Amino acid sequence: MGSFTSNAIISKAKNIYGNRLKKEDYDYMVSLKSVSEVELYLKTKHYYKDSLKNTQSGFVHRGQLEEIIRKVIFSHSLKLVHFIKTKDYSFYTLNMVQREIDIVLSVLRAIISGEYDAMLANYPSHFKKHASFDLDKLTISKTYDDLLDSLKNTRYFEVLQPFYEKETELIKYVAIEQSLDILFYDVVFQRIADNYKRKHREKLEIIFSTKIELNNIVKIYRLKKFYKADRETILESLILKYSRISSKKLEEIISLDDADLILQYLEKSEYSKYMDEKEYIYVEYYAERMKYNLSKRYMYFSNDAPEVYSAFIILMEIERDNLFNIIEGIRYELEEEEIRRMLIY
Repeated sequence: MGSFTSNAIISKAKNIYGNRLKKEDYDYMVSLKSVSEVELYLKTKHYYKDSLKNTQSGFVHRGQLEEIIRKVIFSHSLKLVHFIKTKDYSFYTLNMVQREIDIVLSVLRAIISGEYDAMLANYPSHFKKHASFDLDKLTISKTYDDLLDSLKNTRYFEVLQPFYEKETELIKYVAIEQSLDILFYDVVFQRIADNYKRKHREKLEIIFSTKIELNNIVKIYRLKKFYKADRETILESLILKYSRISSKKLEEIISLDDADLILQYLEKSEYSKYMDEKEYIYVEYYAERMKYNLSKRYMYFSNDAPEVYSAFIILMEIERDNLFNIIEGIRYELEEEEIRRMLIY
Protein backbone atom coordinates (compact mmCIF):
# COMPACT_ATOMS: atom_id res chain seq x y z
CA MET A 1 0.00 0.00 0.00
CA GLY A 2 1.32 3.46 -0.89
CA SER A 3 2.39 5.72 1.96
CA PHE A 4 -0.20 8.37 1.03
CA THR A 5 -3.08 5.89 1.18
CA SER A 6 -1.74 4.33 4.38
CA ASN A 7 -1.36 7.71 6.07
CA ALA A 8 -4.83 8.78 4.92
CA ILE A 9 -6.44 5.68 6.46
CA ILE A 10 -4.56 6.08 9.74
CA SER A 11 -5.32 9.79 9.94
CA LYS A 12 -9.03 9.33 9.20
CA ALA A 13 -9.37 6.42 11.64
CA LYS A 14 -7.76 8.42 14.43
CA ASN A 15 -9.88 11.47 13.63
CA ILE A 16 -13.12 9.47 13.83
CA TYR A 17 -11.94 7.69 16.98
CA GLY A 18 -11.07 11.04 18.52
CA ASN A 19 -14.73 12.04 18.15
CA ARG A 20 -16.00 8.85 19.80
CA LEU A 21 -18.40 8.94 22.72
CA LYS A 22 -16.51 9.68 25.93
CA LYS A 23 -16.96 8.88 29.62
CA GLU A 24 -19.04 12.00 30.19
CA ASP A 25 -21.39 10.97 27.37
CA TYR A 26 -21.93 7.54 28.86
CA ASP A 27 -22.31 8.94 32.38
CA TYR A 28 -25.06 11.23 31.14
CA MET A 29 -26.89 8.62 29.06
CA VAL A 30 -27.09 6.04 31.86
CA SER A 31 -28.99 8.64 33.88
CA LEU A 32 -31.71 8.96 31.23
CA LYS A 33 -35.12 7.38 31.66
CA SER A 34 -36.27 6.59 28.12
CA VAL A 35 -35.04 5.54 24.67
CA SER A 36 -36.37 8.86 23.33
CA GLU A 37 -34.05 10.75 25.66
CA VAL A 38 -31.09 8.72 24.36
CA GLU A 39 -32.15 9.60 20.81
CA LEU A 40 -32.34 13.31 21.69
CA TYR A 41 -28.89 13.23 23.25
CA LEU A 42 -27.31 11.45 20.27
CA LYS A 43 -28.76 14.17 18.05
CA THR A 44 -26.27 16.53 19.71
CA LYS A 45 -23.26 14.34 18.85
CA HIS A 46 -21.31 14.96 15.67
CA TYR A 47 -21.42 11.48 14.12
CA TYR A 48 -25.03 10.70 15.02
CA LYS A 49 -26.93 13.92 14.38
CA ASP A 50 -27.04 13.62 10.57
CA SER A 51 -28.54 10.12 10.69
CA LEU A 52 -31.07 11.20 13.32
CA LYS A 53 -31.99 14.62 11.95
CA ASN A 54 -35.08 13.34 10.13
CA THR A 55 -36.42 11.22 12.97
CA GLN A 56 -39.43 12.44 14.88
CA SER A 57 -38.27 12.85 18.44
CA GLY A 58 -40.20 10.75 20.90
CA PHE A 59 -41.46 8.31 18.27
CA VAL A 60 -38.32 6.29 17.51
CA HIS A 61 -38.56 2.82 19.05
CA ARG A 62 -35.66 0.75 20.27
CA GLY A 63 -35.21 -1.33 17.10
CA GLN A 64 -35.15 1.73 14.84
CA LEU A 65 -32.62 3.54 17.03
CA GLU A 66 -30.37 0.49 17.14
CA GLU A 67 -30.48 0.19 13.34
CA ILE A 68 -29.54 3.87 12.99
CA ILE A 69 -26.61 3.26 15.34
CA ARG A 70 -25.52 0.29 13.18
CA LYS A 71 -25.75 2.53 10.12
CA VAL A 72 -23.53 5.20 11.71
CA ILE A 73 -20.92 2.67 12.83
CA PHE A 74 -20.90 1.04 9.38
CA SER A 75 -20.55 4.44 7.71
CA HIS A 76 -17.31 4.96 9.64
CA SER A 77 -15.74 1.94 7.93
CA LEU A 78 -16.91 3.23 4.53
CA LYS A 79 -15.09 6.50 5.16
CA LEU A 80 -11.86 4.54 5.47
CA VAL A 81 -12.54 2.22 2.51
CA HIS A 82 -12.99 5.37 0.40
CA PHE A 83 -9.21 5.84 0.46
CA ILE A 84 -8.36 2.32 -0.73
CA LYS A 85 -7.26 2.03 -4.35
CA THR A 86 -4.68 -0.71 -3.86
CA LYS A 87 -4.65 -4.49 -4.22
CA ASP A 88 -5.49 -5.12 -0.55
CA TYR A 89 -8.91 -3.48 -0.94
CA SER A 90 -10.63 -6.79 -0.15
CA PHE A 91 -9.19 -6.78 3.38
CA TYR A 92 -10.84 -3.44 4.09
CA THR A 93 -14.25 -4.75 3.08
CA LEU A 94 -14.34 -7.44 5.79
CA ASN A 95 -16.76 -5.32 7.76
CA MET A 96 -19.23 -5.61 4.87
CA VAL A 97 -19.06 -9.41 5.13
CA GLN A 98 -19.75 -9.19 8.86
CA ARG A 99 -22.69 -6.85 8.22
CA GLU A 100 -24.12 -9.29 5.68
CA ILE A 101 -23.93 -12.10 8.22
CA ASP A 102 -25.64 -9.95 10.85
CA ILE A 103 -28.50 -9.23 8.44
CA VAL A 104 -28.87 -12.90 7.44
CA LEU A 105 -29.08 -13.88 11.12
CA SER A 106 -31.57 -11.11 11.78
CA VAL A 107 -33.83 -12.41 9.02
CA LEU A 108 -33.41 -15.96 10.32
CA ARG A 109 -34.51 -14.85 13.80
CA ALA A 110 -37.59 -13.20 12.26
CA ILE A 111 -38.44 -16.45 10.44
CA ILE A 112 -38.12 -18.45 13.66
CA SER A 113 -40.07 -15.97 15.81
CA GLY A 114 -42.59 -14.90 13.17
CA GLU A 115 -41.87 -11.23 13.96
CA TYR A 116 -41.62 -10.11 10.35
CA ASP A 117 -42.97 -6.62 10.99
CA ALA A 118 -40.08 -5.80 13.31
CA MET A 119 -37.63 -6.94 10.64
CA LEU A 120 -39.22 -4.72 8.00
CA ALA A 121 -39.47 -1.76 10.41
CA ASN A 122 -35.71 -1.94 10.92
CA TYR A 123 -34.89 -2.49 7.24
CA PRO A 124 -31.21 -1.54 6.68
CA SER A 125 -31.77 0.47 3.48
CA HIS A 126 -28.32 2.09 3.72
CA PHE A 127 -26.72 -1.31 3.07
CA LYS A 128 -28.67 -2.13 -0.08
CA LYS A 129 -25.98 -1.03 -2.53
CA HIS A 130 -23.23 -2.87 -0.64
CA ALA A 131 -24.88 -6.28 -0.21
CA SER A 132 -23.85 -9.26 -2.33
CA PHE A 133 -27.46 -10.45 -2.30
CA ASP A 134 -30.85 -8.91 -3.09
CA LEU A 135 -31.58 -7.18 0.22
CA ASP A 136 -35.23 -6.51 -0.65
CA LYS A 137 -35.82 -10.17 -1.40
CA LEU A 138 -33.95 -11.37 1.67
CA THR A 139 -35.78 -9.16 4.15
CA ILE A 140 -39.24 -10.33 3.07
CA SER A 141 -38.32 -13.99 3.60
CA LYS A 142 -40.90 -15.78 5.75
CA THR A 143 -39.65 -19.36 5.42
CA TYR A 144 -36.32 -21.15 5.27
CA ASP A 145 -37.04 -21.85 1.60
CA ASP A 146 -37.41 -18.11 0.98
CA LEU A 147 -34.15 -17.49 2.81
CA LEU A 148 -32.23 -20.01 0.73
CA ASP A 149 -33.76 -18.74 -2.50
CA SER A 150 -32.70 -15.16 -1.72
CA LEU A 151 -29.12 -16.30 -1.02
CA LYS A 152 -28.51 -18.42 -4.10
CA ASN A 153 -25.11 -17.87 -5.69
CA THR A 154 -23.69 -16.35 -2.51
CA ARG A 155 -21.20 -17.76 -0.01
CA TYR A 156 -24.00 -17.99 2.55
CA PHE A 157 -26.15 -20.49 0.64
CA GLU A 158 -23.60 -23.27 1.03
CA VAL A 159 -23.51 -22.73 4.80
CA LEU A 160 -27.27 -22.54 5.30
CA GLN A 161 -28.44 -25.25 2.91
CA PRO A 162 -27.30 -28.24 5.07
CA PHE A 163 -29.34 -26.88 8.00
CA TYR A 164 -32.58 -26.78 6.02
CA GLU A 165 -35.73 -27.48 8.03
CA LYS A 166 -39.25 -26.94 6.79
CA GLU A 167 -40.61 -26.56 10.32
CA THR A 168 -39.30 -23.39 11.96
CA GLU A 169 -39.18 -24.95 15.42
CA LEU A 170 -36.58 -27.43 14.14
CA ILE A 171 -34.19 -24.76 12.82
CA LYS A 172 -30.82 -25.00 14.63
CA TYR A 173 -30.11 -21.31 15.04
CA VAL A 174 -27.05 -21.66 17.31
CA ALA A 175 -25.37 -24.13 14.95
CA ILE A 176 -26.08 -21.86 11.96
CA GLU A 177 -24.71 -18.84 13.80
CA GLN A 178 -21.51 -20.71 14.60
CA SER A 179 -21.14 -21.91 11.00
CA LEU A 180 -21.50 -18.34 9.75
CA ASP A 181 -18.91 -17.19 12.28
CA ILE A 182 -16.51 -19.81 10.95
CA LEU A 183 -17.26 -18.68 7.40
CA PHE A 184 -16.43 -15.10 8.39
CA TYR A 185 -13.06 -16.06 9.85
CA ASP A 186 -12.31 -18.23 6.83
CA VAL A 187 -12.76 -15.10 4.71
CA VAL A 188 -10.70 -13.02 7.17
CA PHE A 189 -7.67 -15.30 7.24
CA GLN A 190 -7.81 -15.96 3.50
CA ARG A 191 -7.79 -12.24 2.72
CA ILE A 192 -4.94 -11.68 5.14
CA ALA A 193 -2.96 -14.45 3.42
CA ASP A 194 -3.82 -13.12 -0.05
CA ASN A 195 -2.78 -9.54 0.67
CA TYR A 196 0.07 -9.48 3.19
CA LYS A 197 3.50 -10.98 3.62
CA ARG A 198 4.88 -12.58 6.75
CA LYS A 199 5.43 -9.60 9.08
CA HIS A 200 2.09 -7.91 8.45
CA ARG A 201 0.26 -11.20 8.11
CA GLU A 202 1.35 -12.47 11.55
CA LYS A 203 0.33 -9.26 13.32
CA LEU A 204 -3.11 -9.24 11.72
CA GLU A 205 -3.61 -12.91 12.46
CA ILE A 206 -2.87 -12.23 16.13
CA ILE A 207 -5.57 -9.54 16.26
CA PHE A 208 -8.25 -11.86 14.89
CA SER A 209 -7.02 -14.98 16.70
CA THR A 210 -7.18 -13.10 19.98
CA LYS A 211 -10.77 -12.10 19.24
CA ILE A 212 -11.65 -15.74 18.53
CA GLU A 213 -9.91 -17.01 21.66
CA LEU A 214 -11.61 -14.53 23.97
CA ASN A 215 -14.99 -15.33 22.43
CA ASN A 216 -14.28 -19.05 22.95
CA ILE A 217 -13.47 -18.47 26.61
CA VAL A 218 -16.73 -16.56 27.06
CA LYS A 219 -18.64 -19.44 25.44
CA ILE A 220 -16.97 -22.00 27.74
CA TYR A 221 -17.84 -19.90 30.77
CA ARG A 222 -21.47 -19.40 29.81
CA LEU A 223 -22.03 -23.03 28.83
CA LYS A 224 -20.54 -24.27 32.11
CA LYS A 225 -22.06 -21.60 34.34
CA PHE A 226 -25.62 -21.44 33.02
CA TYR A 227 -26.18 -24.68 31.11
CA LYS A 228 -23.91 -27.18 32.89
CA ALA A 229 -22.82 -28.35 29.45
CA ASP A 230 -20.56 -31.38 29.05
CA ARG A 231 -17.17 -31.39 27.34
CA GLU A 232 -18.47 -32.53 23.95
CA THR A 233 -21.19 -29.88 23.82
CA ILE A 234 -18.68 -27.18 24.73
CA LEU A 235 -16.13 -28.28 22.12
CA GLU A 236 -18.80 -28.33 19.42
CA SER A 237 -19.64 -24.69 20.15
CA LEU A 238 -16.09 -23.34 19.79
CA ILE A 239 -14.15 -22.01 16.82
CA LEU A 240 -10.93 -24.00 17.03
CA LYS A 241 -9.61 -23.58 13.50
CA TYR A 242 -7.71 -20.34 14.11
CA SER A 243 -7.21 -20.44 17.88
CA ARG A 244 -3.66 -20.36 19.26
CA ILE A 245 -4.66 -21.93 22.58
CA SER A 246 -3.12 -25.40 22.82
CA SER A 247 -5.37 -28.44 23.07
CA LYS A 248 -3.91 -29.12 26.52
CA LYS A 249 -4.70 -25.65 27.81
CA LEU A 250 -8.18 -25.75 26.28
CA GLU A 251 -8.88 -29.06 28.03
CA GLU A 252 -7.69 -27.57 31.32
CA ILE A 253 -10.12 -24.65 30.99
CA ILE A 254 -13.05 -26.90 30.05
CA SER A 255 -12.31 -29.29 32.93
CA LEU A 256 -12.44 -26.58 35.61
CA ASP A 257 -15.10 -27.56 38.16
CA ASP A 258 -16.15 -23.99 38.89
CA ALA A 259 -16.89 -21.77 35.87
CA ASP A 260 -15.81 -18.71 37.87
CA LEU A 261 -12.27 -20.10 37.94
CA ILE A 262 -12.12 -19.18 34.25
CA LEU A 263 -11.89 -15.54 35.36
CA GLN A 264 -8.80 -16.46 37.35
CA TYR A 265 -7.37 -18.07 34.24
CA LEU A 266 -7.80 -14.81 32.34
CA GLU A 267 -6.12 -12.89 35.15
CA LYS A 268 -3.06 -15.15 34.91
CA SER A 269 -2.97 -15.54 31.13
CA GLU A 270 -1.04 -13.57 28.50
CA TYR A 271 -4.14 -11.39 28.19
CA SER A 272 -3.74 -10.07 31.73
CA LYS A 273 -1.60 -7.18 30.47
CA TYR A 274 -4.70 -5.87 28.72
CA MET A 275 -6.78 -5.86 31.91
CA ASP A 276 -7.18 -2.99 34.36
CA GLU A 277 -8.45 -2.44 37.86
CA LYS A 278 -12.10 -2.02 36.92
CA GLU A 279 -14.22 -4.93 38.12
CA TYR A 280 -16.92 -6.61 36.08
CA ILE A 281 -19.61 -9.03 37.13
CA TYR A 282 -19.79 -10.81 33.77
CA VAL A 283 -17.03 -12.69 31.98
CA GLU A 284 -18.11 -11.05 28.69
CA TYR A 285 -16.90 -7.73 30.00
CA TYR A 286 -13.52 -9.07 31.04
CA ALA A 287 -13.11 -10.27 27.47
CA GLU A 288 -14.43 -7.05 25.94
CA ARG A 289 -12.16 -4.96 28.16
CA MET A 290 -9.15 -6.93 26.96
CA LYS A 291 -10.15 -6.49 23.30
CA TYR A 292 -10.69 -2.80 23.97
CA ASN A 293 -7.30 -2.23 25.61
CA LEU A 294 -5.47 -4.24 22.94
CA SER A 295 -7.23 -2.39 20.12
CA LYS A 296 -6.63 0.99 21.75
CA ARG A 297 -2.93 0.20 21.89
CA TYR A 298 -2.89 -0.47 18.14
CA MET A 299 -4.90 2.69 17.51
CA TYR A 300 -2.45 4.88 19.40
CA PHE A 301 0.90 3.28 18.59
CA SER A 302 0.70 1.41 15.28
CA ASN A 303 1.76 3.05 12.02
CA ASP A 304 0.46 0.16 9.93
CA ALA A 305 -2.85 0.89 8.19
CA PRO A 306 -4.31 -2.66 8.24
CA GLU A 307 -3.60 -2.94 11.98
CA VAL A 308 -5.13 0.46 12.71
CA TYR A 309 -8.16 -0.40 10.58
CA SER A 310 -8.68 -3.72 12.38
CA ALA A 311 -8.39 -2.05 15.78
CA PHE A 312 -10.71 0.75 14.66
CA ILE A 313 -13.46 -1.70 13.66
CA ILE A 314 -13.29 -3.44 17.05
CA LEU A 315 -13.41 -0.11 18.91
CA MET A 316 -16.41 1.05 16.90
CA GLU A 317 -18.19 -2.26 17.58
CA ILE A 318 -17.61 -1.67 21.29
CA GLU A 319 -19.16 1.81 21.04
CA ARG A 320 -22.15 0.29 19.26
CA ASP A 321 -22.54 -2.37 21.96
CA ASN A 322 -22.23 0.27 24.69
CA LEU A 323 -25.18 2.14 23.20
CA PHE A 324 -27.18 -1.07 22.85
CA ASN A 325 -26.52 -1.90 26.51
CA ILE A 326 -27.65 1.57 27.58
CA ILE A 327 -30.83 1.32 25.49
CA GLU A 328 -31.63 -2.16 26.84
CA GLY A 329 -30.77 -1.14 30.39
CA ILE A 330 -33.12 1.83 30.25
CA ARG A 331 -35.81 -0.27 28.60
CA TYR A 332 -35.71 -2.82 31.45
CA GLU A 333 -35.31 -0.11 34.12
CA LEU A 334 -31.96 -1.31 35.41
CA GLU A 335 -30.11 0.71 38.04
CA GLU A 336 -27.65 3.25 36.65
CA GLU A 337 -24.69 1.50 38.26
CA GLU A 338 -25.69 -1.84 36.77
CA ILE A 339 -25.80 -0.33 33.28
CA ARG A 340 -22.51 1.47 33.84
CA ARG A 341 -20.78 -1.76 34.76
CA MET A 342 -21.65 -3.19 31.35
CA LEU A 343 -19.91 -0.38 29.45
CA ILE A 344 -16.40 -0.46 28.03
CA TYR A 345 -14.61 2.88 27.61
